[in-house]
Amino acid sequence: MLLGPVMQSRAQRRSINMNVGFQLVQPLGEFADEYSGLPAGLAGTLSIPVLRLPIEWGIGYAWNSMGARDKDIIALVSQDTLNGNNYAKGNLAWSSTSSRYMAHTRIRPLNNRIQPYCDLFTGLETFKTTTTITVYNSGYSAELSTNRNHLDMTFFYGWAVGLRVRLAPSIYAEGRYENIYGGSVKYVDNETVEIASDNSIEFSLKESKTNRAVYQVGIAFGF
Repeated sequence: MLLGPVMQSRAQRRSINMNVGFQLVQPLGEFADEYSGLPAGLAGTLSIPVLRLPIEWGIGYAWNSMGARDKDIIALVSQDTLNGNNYAKGNLAWSSTSSRYMAHTRIRPLNNRIQPYCDLFTGLETFKTTTTITVYNSGYSAELSTNRNHLDMTFFYGWAVGLRVRLAPSIYAEGRYENIYGGSVKYVDNETVEIASDNSIEFSLKESKTNRAVYQVGIAFGF
């Protein structure tokens, strides 16, 4: 009587698991002292079972917004020494983001309708600020330029616990908590960002370790 469920459980252990979700980041320690805000973003992981054991390994990616602002401008579109410079109305937008690239090991002891799990992970994180100028001309818009104003990176490691609840065959609702220990890195101080008259961006940098807690909800799939 139990042979069927056991064989099904073992077969599911061989499946690839993927999750995607929305996350909210809470800075901790000196990161919370230097950065004010709760960066939101998206994340996803891909996990592969080791043989038919309750152990998986995989990779993941997370993106978080750390601040954004825009301003209507008059942009220099082209320069002509004979007929004069060509200007157009436009918009200058700057954004600061963080991106985490990680590898993880997961223990998922149960393969039932309710599936708790825990992860150990490590990886590389980038902190980047860019500006994009978009111009409006004759009823349409076009991106004029994108510039990277700042880039720094650091390593991180941490742990996570999660809970998956089966909604349908191979589809799960998922909640997840992460505790990240991030290295020291420089990032843009949002309070100092100024857009100059020549449409350049001026700012100051802050530096701190980047410990944080991450709260995530999403959906998971088994293939």
